Amino acid sequence: MEPLLNFFLIDDSAFDLFIYEKLLIKSGITNSVKTFNSARDALKYLVTQADTLPDTVILLDLQMPDMNGFEFIDEFDQLSDGLRQKVRIFMLSSTIDTRDIEKAKASQHIIDLLPKPLEIPFLKKKLAI
Repeated sequence: MEPLLNFFLIDDSAFDLFIYEKLLIKSGITNSVKTFNSARDALKYLVTQADTLPDTVILLDLQMPDMNGFEFIDEFDQLSDGLRQKVRIFMLSSTIDTRDIEKAKASQHIIDLLPKPLEIPFLKKKLAI
């Protein structure tokens, strides 16, 4: 059996956070989900936990007030190499804007842009588990 993955969910929608957390745990791929309704709060947490953070999968919403997903990526790029290497980021969005899609594809930190609503079998396929 594959080891369980550590997840961060970053989304301004409390409903999406609740649903995705329940779906991830029910799927059996994790028993550790940390939720953030602010990208800024997630960055602060990453920095404070840098030394003890296990390998982590981040599911990052694109459209958020205060700091959107791309702004999060810009700040994430400033973090230490060691911390960045512990993290795999998937961006979540229902966007059809080709500029957003191309920008996500061009980012070295975004593994893939996944459609909302998130489908766990699709995520498992992307995670190769």
